[in-house]
Amino acid sequence: MSFYLIHKTENMKKIISFLTIASLALFIFAGCTNKNSIKVWDIISITYIATFPDGTLFDQNTAQTPLMFSVWSGNVIQWLDEGVVGMTVGGTKTLTIAPDKGYGKLYNTNNIQRISQLIFDKLSIKPENWTTQKLGDIEWIIKWTEQDGSGNTLVLFDINPRQTRDTLKYKVTILAKQE
Repeated sequence: MSFYLIHKTENMKKIISFLTIASLALFIFAGCTNKNSIKVWDIISITYIATFPDGTLFDQNTAQTPLMFSVWSGNVIQWLDEGVVGMTVGGTKTLTIAPDKGYGKLYNTNNIQRISQLIFDKLSIKPENWTTQKLGDIEWIIKWTEQDGSGNTLVLFDINPRQTRDTLKYKVTILAKQE
């Protein structure tokens, strides 16, 4: 009897799993019920304005040639690929993109360094935890300060580009869809 129940439970799990995947695939490939909706593999042209959470602009193509790509082809950041599915030509949508769905894959832990507080003192920079600093074209974030085994103050700072560590906002407008 217990073998029968275990076997039946396993079969039910497989059936539920199959139905979930089938439903998701139907949604992805159909996009939506609207014939004009953007679907996977559609080739579209868009304009976008990309900002950081504080509203600082970091990229846009509104004054340039529109960006053309095949949806879900992997040629743009993941959430942009996913976020346009279901939109229609002429539609505008603001996508909030977490680092792991945007440029986070480019984040490099080798760009996190510890240096002596003395260097910051020489540059007249007071390192405060989680503040952004800029020296020339290089922007970095000071994560925290800590003491080494000799009692020296070390500053841990991150020089990865801001878009690899911040949530981004993309205001996307679909200009065209190739038929």
